[in-house]
Amino acid sequence: MGYLLIILKIRRQIHTLNPDILHAHWATSYGLVGAISGYHPFIISTWGRDIFDSPKQSWIMKKIVEFNLSKADSVTATSTILQKETLKYTKNRKTVHYIPFGIDTKVFSPIMKQNKSEFIVIGTVKALEKKYGIYVLINAFAQLRNNIRNIKLLIVGEGSLYNDILKLVNELGLTEFVTFTGFISNNEVINYFHQIDIFVVPSISPSETFGVAAIEASACGIPVIASHIGGLPEVVKDHKTGFLITPGDVDTLAEKISELITNPVLRTEMGNNGRQFILSRYTIEKCGSQMESIYSKYTNKVSIKSDSC
Repeated sequence: MGYLLIILKIRRQIHTLNPDILHAHWATSYGLVGAISGYHPFIISTWGRDIFDSPKQSWIMKKIVEFNLSKADSVTATSTILQKETLKYTKNRKTVHYIPFGIDTKVFSPIMKQNKSEFIVIGTVKALEKKYGIYVLINAFAQLRNNIRNIKLLIVGEGSLYNDILKLVNELGLTEFVTFTGFISNNEVINYFHQIDIFVVPSISPSETFGVAAIEASACGIPVIASHIGGLPEVVKDHKTGFLITPGDVDTLAEKISELITNPVLRTEMGNNGRQFILSRYTIEKCGSQMESIYSKYTNKVSIKSDSC
């Protein structure tokens, strides 16, 4: 009852504000508020779990997603795999527009390291949750430490599995070689990317539909090893900007990290390729322009800045 009262309150606020466009990011909760508001023009952007997981929880959630999308004038998705999944819940052949996230490639850019460390830093920037497979990376790192001594692991992020992951690190005798940053604000993240030599995205869930951290790493000129799952194959080009591996495959992950550790020329080549790939497709300017084209369909009064992607 409380939730419905909040929705009705927000509905009144929306109509009072009378925006040029109502844009909900998430097809379930925020999408429901927008759908019930009856306000138009109304846009929904799907993100991942709202489409891959929520409709499968129950028939009620499926109907809610279908209802919300049916009320939207336009629907967008950040990857082609998410676009296809979203289409399953749309009716009347409604178009789902593919508009990826864009990043600021001036902020996320390579730097020349002042003092080269004797250690190769393997890193990830992810929430410590089951779907992101951090334990896969830790087990691969443990394998590598048996034969390669000049490596460290940097884990940037926080999450509900922190204590479990920390326990695993302790049990494997890796405490001295693994750094946990905990929560990091968005404007601090770039400082940690610049410490990383090899970036890993070991996700195990198909609801990993885009991989923002992967494109941020590539923009910084870092080779990326990622799971061949969800939308990650769209942002990591196998054997060009990095490697794609089977989700949960500890042995192959260790093998690919080792290949990059022992081949600095390949690391540089893949990093450079990654930077060029991001510049060609995932900049704020390109993505902002695509979203602006959607907005302009509904009102000629709307003009968004290019950093609003």
